[in-house]
Amino acid sequence: MDVRLAHLSLLHFRNHREARLDLGPQVNCLVGPNGVGKTNLLDAVHYLSLCKSYFDPSDQHAVLHGEDLFLVKGRMRGPDGEDELLCSVRKGSR
Repeated sequence: MDVRLAHLSLLHFRNHREARLDLGPQVNCLVGPNGVGKTNLLDAVHYLSLCKSYFDPSDQHAVLHGEDLFLVKGRMRGPDGEDELLCSVRKGSR
């Protein structure tokens, strides 16, 4: 079964205040200078897949400094239609 991530939305995730990406059906490349958040976008995909960070065991560290929560949302597209995945963490909660 061919299921792919078609859209990714971030709110207060790591160094991204807000980000929205539409992903194509083929290869998608992330390019940019060091420190702009390319790896953090990949970590957001990891959160959607496994509900945890690849890099840090503490979810609290993924919340953008000065904010109370983060939200990662993805739209998956497959042969049977689309589904949305959502992962959020609020500081101070489990």
